[in-house]
Amino acid sequence: MAHQTTISSLPAYCLLHIFQTLPLRDVINCGRVCKSWHKLIKTKQLWRHVTLNGMRIVDWKKATQNFKKWKTKGLDFFDGNLADFDRVLPTPQLCELLKKLKDQLQYLRFGVLITDVLDFILSSNQFVGLEVLSVELLMTADYLSPRASSVEYFDVGRLGKLHQLRVLRINLDECISYSSFSFSGGLSALSGLKQLRILSLTSLKSNNTYECGFLTNLTELVELQLGDACALPLEAYKSISQLSHLRRLKLISGVCKCSNTTCQCEWVDLIGKLTNLVELDLEFINTIHRLNGSLLKMKKLRMLKVLPLEQNFTPNKTAFSVQDAEKSNIPDVLDGQTWLKSLQWGVYCPLEAFDTQNGNSGRLNVDIKDNTGTLTAVKDKLQLCLPNTEILILPVISAEEE
Repeated sequence: MAHQTTISSLPAYCLLHIFQTLPLRDVINCGRVCKSWHKLIKTKQLWRHVTLNGMRIVDWKKATQNFKKWKTKGLDFFDGNLADFDRVLPTPQLCELLKKLKDQLQYLRFGVLITDVLDFILSSNQFVGLEVLSVELLMTADYLSPRASSVEYFDVGRLGKLHQLRVLRINLDECISYSSFSFSGGLSALSGLKQLRILSLTSLKSNNTYECGFLTNLTELVELQLGDACALPLEAYKSISQLSHLRRLKLISGVCKCSNTTCQCEWVDLIGKLTNLVELDLEFINTIHRLNGSLLKMKKLRMLKVLPLEQNFTPNKTAFSVQDAEKSNIPDVLDGQTWLKSLQWGVYCPLEAFDTQNGNSGRLNVDIKDNTGTLTAVKDKLQLCLPNTEILILPVISAEEE
């Protein structure tokens, strides 16, 4: 009879590798299986990076002591949910934990974070070893109170003091804006982050995008995500086009001021200089029809995501035809892109094409989709252009309806 390998017969180093991929809750449960596993989960190597994945910390003092003892270098608090404000981390306890671990932390990732916590990190001047700082949604302390008319400002330039950063993601809630006046130098201060490889500022606002010249100094960037792309001046795109190591680029919200027939926007041509791009994500951009020339230069491009901004789409009409989804001249844009492995194409749909009952906002209503056949027809048309590409059609609700 052939010998059967079970998980219990795996060597310790294999089990450790498996445990390292699990959230904290599952690791703790593994320690309850048997004595050998209970001993194994106490290995310090397993606690170098802790993913809580929504697990609540009941005893913050004990947790701090354990993280200190295990020399934990990374803490991931993000559970994938940005809507459940009841799970926002308590500011006093979190700040106390961070204070105790300041000398050993290299990785911090948060879901919803209160500005007071980030202010604590930046004002202490003691998190100099931090290499990864990711905040999916930064909110004010009064996030549960009715929104005031005034906007709170965040001084992004203060992040420039974290010189060891390799990954920086800061996305702001709508009640927070990057300050256009800063004693720290504003966005320009980020030019000192010479080791930065990933930068995400998707909530960037137009009042400060003129400072984007700092990107020229971030020569090690491999991934860049910027918001309010329509307000980026030509100089900013010239800086982006010089990032020779860039592999992934995401631009959100771009509306050119030209007419469709006489568009002379130079940013489209400048993007074409990024010949090493592997992934390109353009969301709500209205110059899609001019992309073909630039895309043909990107021979290494493997993933393209496009959410077109259709200014002529009428969101309130009841009928939705295939012609409505074809305003972006799909074949002209994608002609010759035979090297693409994955394509995600956005199609505007009327609100009635989505099932918004019983809390299922944004889920496509299958019956309406099948009745119109729109999304299927668009996918078929794309597939004719790119027969060897995996294609995903993304239904999108117009901003007015949303």
